[in-house]
Amino acid sequence: MNTTRVKEWMVAGATAITATLVFGDAANQPATLATPADHATPTAGPEKCYTGTVVTVDPKERRLSVKEWALSRKTFTLGDNCAYALLFTTVANNHGTANDLRPGEKVTVGYQDAHGVLIADRIEQLPVKLEGTVAAIDPDKHVLALQRRGSDRDLSIGADCIVLLRGQKPGALSDIHPGDYVTVTYETPGDRPTAREIALTSLTFIGKLTAIDLGEKTVKAKAQYESKRFNVADNCAIVINGRLDGKLSDLTPDEKLVFSYDEINGVNVLNRIGTSPKEMQPKKMSTSPAYPGYPGSPMGY
Repeated sequence: MNTTRVKEWMVAGATAITATLVFGDAANQPATLATPADHATPTAGPEKCYTGTVVTVDPKERRLSVKEWALSRKTFTLGDNCAYALLFTTVANNHGTANDLRPGEKVTVGYQDAHGVLIADRIEQLPVKLEGTVAAIDPDKHVLALQRRGSDRDLSIGADCIVLLRGQKPGALSDIHPGDYVTVTYETPGDRPTAREIALTSLTFIGKLTAIDLGEKTVKAKAQYESKRFNVADNCAIVINGRLDGKLSDLTPDEKLVFSYDEINGVNVLNRIGTSPKEMQPKKMSTSPAYPGYPGSPMGY
């Protein structure tokens, strides 16, 4: 075969293949030769997670700074479709917005790393809780002292702190008294523990003491139409004349008392005994500073 004719045949064949790739053929769907502009939108890779405390947030600039500990901090750009699952929001169902984020909240940020640009696509607030006995509370100064085994804590009370009573009923700070066993959900703006929710879930029974068994640590009480038997918890606060260090042996028969208790599988577990309804008044706290700018006694914090 003539060499020139072979070359012409190869060029024609290559041209036909190229034309088919670019334009397709009449019998099939049009085919397009891939170019860089036709590639799918690049992704930033799999989602990562970072858990820490909100340091700063700027909803307008869509910037969020979170620290895991003193030397670990990340700054995120809030994506257009970022989802917010927050504990305390201005809207229902905890589906908040960037405007609901506050310094001091503990959050987990789901994000993508686009070549060093961290883009947040979901933010979930994590509850940070303390349980303990109220040692003192001052609603006017918005401070709370909480007695706990091994580590007592003083907390500020946020201006919009929520008080929940048994059955998720709304309450007020005036419903919280020394000796009450509470669960506090708090945040740490400026590294200062600040109560955002105080839950008082115990039941209350007011009646006269009819029997005490010091060995079994049980008491019985009677109201006008009802009698109850209680088991005394190890951390039960016995409040006498405003003091929390009372003992069962300090109580006397026929004394009118306020019993705060939890009913667990049919058993009444006492966490507080007060000497009388009149005694249930907020107690003023010391104003000695725990640290600069923070009212309240140190309480071991």
